[in-house]
Amino acid sequence: MTKLDLLSLRLFLTVCEEKSIGRAAERESITPSAVTKRIQDLEYLFDVKLLYRGAKGTIPTPVGEALADHARSIFALVDGMRTDLSEFAQGAKGHVRISAVPSALVGFLAVELRDFTETYPRIDLDIREQMSSEVVHAVATGTADIGIYATPPEIPGEVETYAYKHDELVAVLPADHPLAARASIAFQDLLSADIVGVSENSSVMSQLRRAAAELNQHLNLRYQAHSNEVARELVAAGFGVTVLPRGLAASARSGRIVSVPLSDAWARREMRVCVRRGALPAQTRAMVEFLIGNVPDPKRGRQA
Repeated sequence: MTKLDLLSLRLFLTVCEEKSIGRAAERESITPSAVTKRIQDLEYLFDVKLLYRGAKGTIPTPVGEALADHARSIFALVDGMRTDLSEFAQGAKGHVRISAVPSALVGFLAVELRDFTETYPRIDLDIREQMSSEVVHAVATGTADIGIYATPPEIPGEVETYAYKHDELVAVLPADHPLAARASIAFQDLLSADIVGVSENSSVMSQLRRAAAELNQHLNLRYQAHSNEVARELVAAGFGVTVLPRGLAASARSGRIVSVPLSDAWARREMRVCVRRGALPAQTRAMVEFLIGNVPDPKRGRQA
């Protein structure tokens, strides 16, 4: 024998448990000579003696005990694999906690989660709307199983991330604003206007502050809203302009305000899926693969 196989390991474990090749053969419905041959093959493969045969029966040598411990671990993994795969065969089940930014939920994620529940009706979902930094923190601390965030928050070492979709930031303006008819707007063109901010610690506001600083200017942040809906209403009432992800701006009231893409390169954002490093439970892996396809090697999938 040149390769290790599970049947030989199983027979070896049975001999250790029964302390007899004959009883092991009877238990496994195989001839004693076949059991002996399998044990000899293992001894030849590892170049060690695995069993003592004496008055007290057939017992493992110290090396045999070590092999038996490894074999038990292997069969525990096989049993776990069988359990996970049987769940998929019957329809995966369990509970998945999802933390996602609003622009993902409004733009596309809600529909994909609906489709997921139709495909996996036995998996329950707990969905929470959070800002990008909160999403990553929830996954890192284990209060969420999967996160969907918009770049670029800082990613801790225990979190793996995978490319998901792209989103873009747009300027939201009153319909009669002088810039409303443009095909696109440079962020610099907005800096002379009153800005309606949304969620002071959000990734969008962080990006706007960085962009203004790079232009050696400050945001003229006159109004601060805690929700995208309130920000849109303030813009519609003429209190200024705001910047939102396209998915959130698309739900603006028709006719009162318009959305115009920002032409700046940083306004095109990447949405990423994040999970804790390590083996994923079957239901979590099902969700990740549903969203992004087969889970790639984490070293290749992780954001730099």
